[in-house]
Order: sequence, then structure tokens, then C-alpha cells
Amino acid sequence: MLQAGTAPFRASGQAREAESHRPQLDALRGLAVLTVMLYHFSPTLEAHAPDLGLAGVRLFFGLSGFLITGILLRCRDRIQDGQSTVGFQLRRFYLRRSLRIFPAFYATLFLAAALNMDGARPTFWWNCFYASNFQMAWHGSWPGIMSHFWSLAVEEQFYLIWPWLVLFAPPRRLPQLIGLACVLGPVTRAVSLMVAPDNPVAAVVLTPSCLDQLGAGALLAWLWHTRGAAAALPARWRRTGLVLLMTAVPAQILLWPEGRWSIVLAPVVQAVAFAALIDGAGRGFGGVVGAGLNWRPLRWTGQISYGLYLLHNFSHWWGPRILRQLTNYRQAYFTNEAIHVLYLTLLSFGAATTSWYLWERPLNRLKSRINYTA
Repeated sequence: MLQAGTAPFRASGQAREAESHRPQLDALRGLAVLTVMLYHFSPTLEAHAPDLGLAGVRLFFGLSGFLITGILLRCRDRIQDGQSTVGFQLRRFYLRRSLRIFPAFYATLFLAAALNMDGARPTFWWNCFYASNFQMAWHGSWPGIMSHFWSLAVEEQFYLIWPWLVLFAPPRRLPQLIGLACVLGPVTRAVSLMVAPDNPVAAVVLTPSCLDQLGAGALLAWLWHTRGAAAALPARWRRTGLVLLMTAVPAQILLWPEGRWSIVLAPVVQAVAFAALIDGAGRGFGGVVGAGLNWRPLRWTGQISYGLYLLHNFSHWWGPRILRQLTNYRQAYFTNEAIHVLYLTLLSFGAATTSWYLWERPLNRLKSRINYTA
């Protein structure tokens, strides 16, 4: 049995579960996936803002660190209060995660392999075992339309290890553990570039390289859990983070997209900025920002963001084929880039919406039968 925590703030009962869903966080997921899609669909952005897609992925990492750590801290409370056991909480955590992630993931993999999409078969087994980031680090390249699967591998590797650390760490050591994870991210990227200076992919895609982004979200969750959401971050820190978001992050994406500074330190700046954004969205922004994040289409985009992320890159494969059929083989691409980006975006939304309503949502509803309380 874990020792009782010393935190002054402890959620209880159904309030713990209610904390896991905050509407404006759905909007942040929507912004993150739209950023990745825009980057992958626009040759202009891919050429002139090469870090834009990574920024969207890092926002996803910050959200995952925040939400997953919050869930685990509430699991820890139940164990400390004698309401449950470590084994029960771990089983429930992994069952719920598996139900949400695996069906859509493996259906996508098998579909891509069956249709022989570009790169799907050579990377099939790496993706099956969530090890594609290792393959990419070894080869130092991005495998075409399957390249976005590296971040899903990072997430799954995080899920495998992080629950054990959060649930078994002594209470006083937990913030130190999270801080160590935050430091390990830039250190790993720096060491990777020193060992293999010609392989920047390895410095980006390995899980230890992403721990500052995951750790920033985890640290925010710990602050919320111990201090309460209202007092988690002082106002000046939130303002500083938002200033970074409005200035340093766009400047890094547009002005300094390459080089060691960008690879080693820019993700740290983004991690701080995104943590401030997640904190504000979790508590609920007001004003113009709040109105934007409460916009229902954006929140709905966040709800289907997993399917969008899984499927969007495949629009590069079936988009030209559909267009050839529609135009009697006269064209495979729209000559206007903006129209072609819109075309691929609509295809992605069509595929993700179908996946959500016919496959993901019915399975996701089964999670209500797998509660964390016995």
C-alpha cells in the first residue's frame, strides 16, 4: 500500500472523474491536429515552416502528459485511501487506454497494408509493436505517409512506463521525478546530436527526447492536484507562458526552423508555452480566446482528433486516385495549393468522421463499464 500523500488538495468520488473532461481542452486537440494536417498538406509550409508539424505534435504531448498524469494521480488517491489496490487501478488504466487506442490504430494499419499504401508494408511490424520511432531513428529518415506514426509510438511507450512511476514513487519524490523527466528531454536531444550530428531525426523521435513536453503537462497536473486548479500556476507564470506562445514559438517556426538551437532548446520553450495554454484552457479562458476555444466545430474536431491524426496522411494516397476517377483521369491534383489543401482536409474529415461514428465511438462507450472504482 502506498503511503498517504501530503497534498492539501484531494479530489474525491465522481468529482475525480469529472476533472478528466474539460471542453476547451478538446479545442486544443483540434488546434493541434489541424496544425499537423496543414503542415502535411501544404508544400509551402513544409518548405518554409518545417517545425510547424512538430509544434502540433508537442501540443498533443503536453495534453497527454497533463491528462494521463491527472488520471494516475486520482488512481493513486484511491489506493492511498484504501478504496482500491495498485493492481486494480493499473488493470483499469490499461484496459481503458487499450479500448480507446488499439481498435482504430490496428484497423488503420491493416487497411493501409491491405491497400499496399506507400510504406505501409515495409513498416508494418514496426508499427504493430509501436516501435516505428526506433526504425526512423536508426535510418534517420521519415517514411512517407507512415511517418506520423512515430508520435503514437512515443505515446504508447510513455503509457507503458509512466503509470508505474507515478503510482509507486514516494510522494515527496514525485515532483522531482517529473522535473527529471523535463530535464531529460533537452539533454537527450543534445547528446543525440553530439553522437550523430547528421541524424536530427533520432534527436526528435525517441521517447526520452520528448519527455520535456510530456513532463511539462505532467508537472501541471501535479500542481493542479496538490494546489487546486485555481492556484496551480501564478498569474505571472501564465502570462509569461502565453507571451512565449505568441512570440517565441511562431518566431522559432518561421525564422529559426533549423539548427541545433531549434532541435535542443526550442521544444523546451514550446513545452512551457503549451503548459500555460493547457492551464488556461483547463480552467476555461474567457473573452475572445474563450469564445474561439468554445466554438463547437473546433471542439468537435478535437473529439475526432485521434482518427484525424491516424488517417489524414493517407489522403495523399487516396486523394489523387479519387480525383482521377472524378476527372476521367485528366488530373490527380488541384493546381491551386489552397484548393488542394482544402480537398485533402475534407477527405480526412470524411474518413475520420466515418471512423468515429461507426467504429471509435461505439467502442469508446464501453469504457463506461470499466470504471476506476470497484
